[in-house]
Amino acid sequence: MTDKKPVVALGMSGGVDSSVAVHLLQQAGYQVHGIHMLMIPERFQSNSTAVQDAEAVARQFGIQFSVLDVRDQFEAQIIAQFGREYSNGRTPNPCAFCNKQFKFGILAQQAKALGADFVSTGHYVRADVSPSGKKLFYKAVDSKKDQSYFLSLVAPDVVTHCVFPLGQYTKDQVRQIARDLGMAVAEKQDSQEICFVTDNDYKAFLKKILPAQAFRSGNVYAQDGTYLGKHAGIQNYTIGQRKGLGIALGYPAYVTGLDAKKNQVILGGNDGLLHNQLHASQNNYFLSLPLETPIPVEAKIRYRAQAAAAQLVAHADGTATVTFTEQQRAITPGQCVAYYQGDALIGGGIIEQAQTICD
Repeated sequence: MTDKKPVVALGMSGGVDSSVAVHLLQQAGYQVHGIHMLMIPERFQSNSTAVQDAEAVARQFGIQFSVLDVRDQFEAQIIAQFGREYSNGRTPNPCAFCNKQFKFGILAQQAKALGADFVSTGHYVRADVSPSGKKLFYKAVDSKKDQSYFLSLVAPDVVTHCVFPLGQYTKDQVRQIARDLGMAVAEKQDSQEICFVTDNDYKAFLKKILPAQAFRSGNVYAQDGTYLGKHAGIQNYTIGQRKGLGIALGYPAYVTGLDAKKNQVILGGNDGLLHNQLHASQNNYFLSLPLETPIPVEAKIRYRAQAAAAQLVAHADGTATVTFTEQQRAITPGQCVAYYQGDALIGGGIIEQAQTICD
């Protein structure tokens, strides 16, 4: 009598990563059930072959396959929030919330309903047992593709049930596996940075989802309060932005502040972007941390940033204060901040404000 194989529900996007994950999971001894989540409403994408590509891979490897239509929920929870955040002078991170609410929320629930033991995706991340005996997310071997940052808001109780077959591979290795297996998606382009924003043109996308009256003209000021001109909507700006300002100051100028209540854009030099402390809300921890006690971490303030040495203080109200050893550039409200100890992801939150404190 053979032992029953553990069942894993795999989110299949139709791309090369989740497609290769099917093979790797089978090789590791899992019975795979592929699930494609229909998330993006049709009017925001055209000529997508994602469902067909995922289904073709499922047939190739003889696995069960199903489609879950969550487009209405995705538009209400992720796309609508995207518009609200920009209208509030913030720069959102929809991928982190999508992972929390959909890929490791709804998908995890669906996995449980199917009787699956585990949930998996094509993310470049590892899930391993820490020295303390607790299963945690860890950075992927391929530092250029590591996606652990985007999982910093995922519910802690989901981690135990996660399996990530790509965490030990580089992207080049994954593509080569796909070629060797004769996968039709072997050379398929990677998905764009924000999956529902065509050509990464977020300004054009915001005009599609927000009413025209949401783009209110307002004033632009220098950091010293000098009036500089007008803007055509606070949604068109983000902290650290240099291009498209339409105002010449005689020196390299950047967006250093956004005041949604006053509908004001603040411009300044690079020094105005440097801060050594941030406050975060909606904090999520994978380890039990003592309150009001500085904890040494490396904090990452955006996906492409390097994690930097800092002290994390968790507060009883769910907020946190992060104080960096060195000043960080363009700490941006609305973005995620992820907390690491070595390669282990121990938590994350949403940046609310940045400031500079003296020793």
